[in-house]
Amino acid sequence: MQELIIDESSFIYGGFIKPQVCDDVISYFEESPHQEKGECGRGIDPNHKASTDVYVLPCDPDRRIQNYIHELKKVCDLYIKRFNYAREGTPSWGLKNEFNIQKYQPEEAFFGWHSERTSMFALQRHLVFMTYLNTVTDGGQTEWFYQKLKIQPEKGLTVIWPVDWTHTHRGIASPTQTKYITTGWLGYFDVQEKFESLGQI
Repeated sequence: MQELIIDESSFIYGGFIKPQVCDDVISYFEESPHQEKGECGRGIDPNHKASTDVYVLPCDPDRRIQNYIHELKKVCDLYIKRFNYAREGTPSWGLKNEFNIQKYQPEEAFFGWHSERTSMFALQRHLVFMTYLNTVTDGGQTEWFYQKLKIQPEKGLTVIWPVDWTHTHRGIASPTQTKYITTGWLGYFDVQEKFESLGQI
């Protein structure tokens, strides 16, 4: 698997999943009857985020979703190999909750600076992942504040990073192109979940 090569000290790292898997996830999204506007469906300020979202459970039997999860695990293995203490000395963790397929039309983005663990509800989150399902050449980057880093969307690129305020980030809108991503969290399992989960890393 091709790796994402950036400054290791940022703890932002990943690799590329198969292009066909990306196409299949986009088709799953477009066929879904459960699309909702991201700025209102979950109580998010429309000045903070504008998107169309589909939420997916890891147990969804659709082969397109299961193939994506299989590819995601490969990227997780790369991350653990590079940062072994992401797993050593920590409770078991993996894909325990729903994740999100998002479509950003031109001029849409997650505009506001944010991190991924900002409430008691999010305490179990360990790492965040994001896959760019298509390539965007006109804007569309993800920007991390403290790392002074921007990543351009490239089809298949799957990025993993820590969830805390140290990795505050935002999306940059493309004025002309549509962007598709998947995003979600790798969280800690409790004892029962550890034995029941299909998503353990």
